Amino acid sequence: MNQETTRLEVSGPRSIGERERWLAKIYEHARYYLALNQWEEALDFLEQIAQVEPQYRDSARLAEQAWEQVRLVQAYGRGVDSLRNGEVEAAMGYLSWVVSHAPNYRDAMAKLREAQQQARLTEMYRRGLNYYTEERWDEAIEIFQAVIAAEPGYRHALDMLEDSRQQLALANMHADGLAMVQDGDWDSAAEILRKIQSIAPGYADVSERLREAERMRSLSKLYERGREAYEAGDWSQAIDLLDQVVSAREDYRDAAQLLRSAMVEKQLVYISQDAEEAFDNKQWAEAIEHYQAIVAMRADYPRAQARLVEAKRQRQVEQAYQEGLRTFKGRRWLEAIVHFEEVLALDPANNDVRDLLAQASLQKKLEDLYNQAQKSLEEKKWGEAEECLQQIVALQGNYRDVHRLVERARLQGQLATLYGKAMQAWEAGQRTEAVTLFEQIMDLDPRYMDVARRLQRAN
Repeated sequence: MNQETTRLEVSGPRSIGERERWLAKIYEHARYYLALNQWEEALDFLEQIAQVEPQYRDSARLAEQAWEQVRLVQAYGRGVDSLRNGEVEAAMGYLSWVVSHAPNYRDAMAKLREAQQQARLTEMYRRGLNYYTEERWDEAIEIFQAVIAAEPGYRHALDMLEDSRQQLALANMHADGLAMVQDGDWDSAAEILRKIQSIAPGYADVSERLREAERMRSLSKLYERGREAYEAGDWSQAIDLLDQVVSAREDYRDAAQLLRSAMVEKQLVYISQDAEEAFDNKQWAEAIEHYQAIVAMRADYPRAQARLVEAKRQRQVEQAYQEGLRTFKGRRWLEAIVHFEEVLALDPANNDVRDLLAQASLQKKLEDLYNQAQKSLEEKKWGEAEECLQQIVALQGNYRDVHRLVERARLQGQLATLYGKAMQAWEAGQRTEAVTLFEQIMDLDPRYMDVARRLQRAN
């Protein structure tokens, strides 16, 4: 059936009989396409009727029904396409709309349930991956089991479940091995650590722990020799032997304490001399290192504590100042502010730093205002953008491209206002006023939104 052959001129002379015959024929075509569920074709005929006689029979009701069916077809198609493409959220949105308007429409309800199931599986799978990444094996296992129960072949859930189970078993074995190491049960520890190594080579710190278990016997003998030298007052020998023990395992029995005590007797005087020299030369890091060694060996050593505190303060001031300068030059204003405030907290009389802090604070405020203005421009909040930009101009008139942005915000605000008024006039049927406003917009920005198209339609 050819639609074009049924079209007649709406305007011009037409007899009542001819008009009625034409309407009946067009109405018949519309009913024909409605019966075939060809909604858009039916709408074309119904719209022809509406142009000539809007109240003709039940054509208005039929047009409304056809429009509803077109929307259902489109929403259903988009929902199915979205589901097929894995866009679950979009699919649920379209299909929910279809079901809410026509609960029995085709298989929309089944498709909606399928999308909802996929959304639930996606969320569960994501949670399982998060638990896996966080090494929360029990929770990961529970989630992946639930996913597989719902859909056995879902993504890599089965692989993730099996790997989570293995990781849980390895974690438990590893914990047992560490407990044995902690208890000094070196033979049992070595056995279980070797088992882990055979299942998962390179797992955690197993290689290191295994080597540790195997070397503990030799460490015990080395420690006993060092202790004998210590008790005999042979400091060089004691230091040599105990240092080997501490180097192998720092927390082995009281080896570290004995080593420090032996080093005190031999090195305290020399370290003190080095510390004083570094302090006098303002070599703070070196001075701190020496004083810390002194305090660690003997906390009551003369002036050591006071000197250590002062050296740390001086180094902190120096480091904070250098970091402040570095971040200031790098235009990282907030970091610079933090560092300069740290300097002033330690050295309140430092006016140079106070000036730098003021500059950094100003630049941080300018940067924040500029970023807020940019955000407002992107969100088309022209008034907010102009307000931020004017604050920048008041603080620093030559800041970046602020003047250009002010003009842009003003122009866009003006255009938005004109467009809003024009659309109100247009919708109210005040076409002359709307055209005048649209023409004002064209003078400012010929490409603004759909103004050119609306003017063309109006003319």
